[in-house]
Amino acid sequence: MITWVIGAGGLLGSAVVRALDLTYQPGPVPWRDPDLAIATLQAQTAEFARQAGTAPWAIVWAAGQATTSSTAEETARELTVFSAFIEAVRAELPPDSGTVFITSSAGGVYGGSSSPPFDASTDPRPLGAYGMLKLDQERLAIERLGASCQVIIGRLSNLYGPGQDLTKLQGLISRLALASVTRVPITMFVSLDTLRDYLYVDDAAAMICMWLNRSAELDGQPLTVVIAAGQSVSLGHVISTMQDVTRTRIPIAYGAHASASAQSRDLRLIPTDAQSTRPLVRMPLVAGAKRVHLDVLERQQRHAD
Repeated sequence: MITWVIGAGGLLGSAVVRALDLTYQPGPVPWRDPDLAIATLQAQTAEFARQAGTAPWAIVWAAGQATTSSTAEETARELTVFSAFIEAVRAELPPDSGTVFITSSAGGVYGGSSSPPFDASTDPRPLGAYGMLKLDQERLAIERLGASCQVIIGRLSNLYGPGQDLTKLQGLISRLALASVTRVPITMFVSLDTLRDYLYVDDAAAMICMWLNRSAELDGQPLTVVIAAGQSVSLGHVISTMQDVTRTRIPIAYGAHASASAQSRDLRLIPTDAQSTRPLVRMPLVAGAKRVHLDVLERQQRHAD
């Protein structure tokens, strides 16, 4: 099988690349220029189809610039690029021989859902532009590709790990590690009793590969799965863990941000097929947090040299 990970330079995409045996790896996509990004993705899709020929193929969409702080205008641009990519896949790839795995956000689509814990059957109710973007991407992929290839939607919990983009307003564990190193306070916009399911990025990648490997056994109908650790902790617990790991009192400020209104206080999740995915949750939170801290510390030291 030939595989292609879109967003291979990001936190999740790079982890999926590490977990796969064979990937098609074209050059980077200029995401900041939507028109150029579309043209690049169309050309790369055509080349991927040429290399795949009649062989089985798989595509993992792990790209995205949007965060919970993004505006409706920013998410609309991202949806336009995604839509063009989906059309390119439908036009170029042979039917009935491939799988498209779309990474989505459990926090985004379940932001306004009721009665946690949430699983794949929970009715999604996004509260903000970011969550709506993710749900629109899911629906586009199913609507336009569901009849021609296996579509799997992976709703992921809060991912963390070394290499996270520190310029984005996301990734609590990375932001805490950065604050511990720079001594610049991190601002919390939500209550410390907010519950989140933290999953180490390599463990998430292993679960994505598990679902890709199962695609041949599926019935061809679109499948939505929740990818999570299955254990939620409060943000207060995460802060305490990071302070123990970094052996510092991390400077924290408290403030208000419009994006907080789109954040669910209780985001407990039930992973799909927990019996199979539980052994793939290999990284304890403390050990993973320590890896993130060491990565941020090393990057800051390189930046200072």
